Amino acid sequence: MLDNCPGAAQFTRTPTLKIKKCPECGGDVEIFSTELRVKCDKCGFTVYNELGSCIQWCKYAKECVGEELYNKLKKKTVAFLCVENASRSQMAEAMAKKLCPSPKLRFTSAGIQPADEVDPKTLEVLGEEGVNWRGKPKMVSDKELPDVVVTMGCEVECPAIPGAKIIAWDTPDPKGKDIGEYRKVLSMIKHKVLELLEEME
Repeated sequence: MLDNCPGAAQFTRTPTLKIKKCPECGGDVEIFSTELRVKCDKCGFTVYNELGSCIQWCKYAKECVGEELYNKLKKKTVAFLCVENASRSQMAEAMAKKLCPSPKLRFTSAGIQPADEVDPKTLEVLGEEGVNWRGKPKMVSDKELPDVVVTMGCEVECPAIPGAKIIAWDTPDPKGKDIGEYRKVLSMIKHKVLELLEEME
């Protein structure tokens, strides 16, 4: 394990000093932005810097904190992928965020050729489920690689994502059909999301 953060050193020219509360004794603890951890002067308790955030984005996180703590705190990212990111993948992201009880899972969605906006009928059927959805179509990002990729239909060609588990769902595209078809697709996706959450527990 490391004592100083190599990730912070890349982005911070001048270290900044922060005051954090020791969770053990409540005393003030001084810690620089480049430090991973310090010992509380009063009780000796180890106080970490912004550990939760760092573990999610920093490539040095496992090396810094050790594999056991890394695996305990690291969130898994699930990305739902379709062509336009306007309907099915938006439904899946919205339902996963609504139904998932675990703080260790996070969800996103993307498209290979994103549309300009989310399909209005998708927003309508999500509203019927009590979800006031404000998602926007977006491209697959190479900055935040997911752990699991769920493709929404057979016409979706998943881009190469190193290390990601690929799950293929055969969900029909409701685009251009009546609202009843959107409700059927949403019901299908909701069922698949529940199965996925159960598998990932």
